[in-house]
Amino acid sequence: MTELLELANRIKDKIVQTKHKMHKTQERTVTDHLWPEIETLNWVLNEILVLNRGIDDAD
Repeated sequence: MTELLELANRIKDKIVQTKHKMHKTQERTVTDHLWPEIETLNWVLNEILVLNRGIDDAD
């Protein structure tokens, strides 16, 4: 369980870093390139939270 929370925190940090890159640049091509990365990270983060919730419910 702790490992899932650590992974979730690392993914949250990566999302923040990627969003910062997007806001820092005004280039549309860079933003378009980074957006799928954020969407993927959000999907993975949601899956981790669902797994973590399932583990908590089983306890």
